[in-house]
Parts: sequence; structure tokens; C-alpha cells
Amino acid sequence: MRLTYVLLSVGVALILYLSWQPHYDFKHIWFIPNWLSRWTDVHANGNIRTAVPFVFMGLFAGFLPSPQPRSVYQWLILWLILIGIVTLAEVGQLLIPSRFFSFEDIGWGATGALAGLFTAFILVTSLKKSKSQRK
Repeated sequence: MRLTYVLLSVGVALILYLSWQPHYDFKHIWFIPNWLSRWTDVHANGNIRTAVPFVFMGLFAGFLPSPQPRSVYQWLILWLILIGIVTLAEVGQLLIPSRFFSFEDIGWGATGALAGLFTAFILVTSLKKSKSQRK
């Protein structure tokens, strides 16, 4: 389960790092593969590229250890934390002259996070059901 925490921490750091780069295009980032930067740098993919990492963040957050099944309230808190991360990334862009704040990006990040959390909920529920049926 420590791997989940590591992946979430790396994900948050990566999202903030990439959001606060002076260039919008990823072709300037040395560790981004060419195939990925070609996709992300297409203007038509600008909004969806905000949602994609948050799908994974929601998925990993949904697999954080919990002593008992999560309540709806706890799932909502996870989602609000992820929305806070995308909001922080956008607010940070206010300090970068070549970048701009976008409510639309916050919406896409929130949508991606919700999709990831929903997927995690389905997977966690089905895994627990299959475990209980084996007993």
C-alpha cells in the first residue's frame, strides 16, 4: 500500500511541476516522450490532457488503505482533495506570465478525478465481493 502513497505523491509533484512550466507545450520537457508530447501539444487535446492525469490520481486515491468500506462522505472528501490539487496548479499559473488560470481546466481535472474515483469504487467493490464469495 505504500506504493499507492508514492504514486500519489509523484503524481501531485508531476502535475504541479508540469502546470508551472513557462511553456504550455510539453515538447520542452526533457523526460516527456515524443509520442506523448505530440499528443498533448495538439491544441484540440488541451482540455483532455488536464483530465487524464486526474483519472489516474483518482484511481490511486480510491485504492488508499481504509480500515472499513468508505462512506459516500469519504469518497467526496477524496474528490475534493483532488479538485484542490488541480485548483492549486491553476492558481500557481497566475504567477507565470506565459501561463493563464482556467476554470475549464479545473472542471476537466475534477471530471477526470471523478472518473478515476468511480472506477476505483467499482473495482474495490467487486474485489471485496469476490473475496467474500471465496470464503
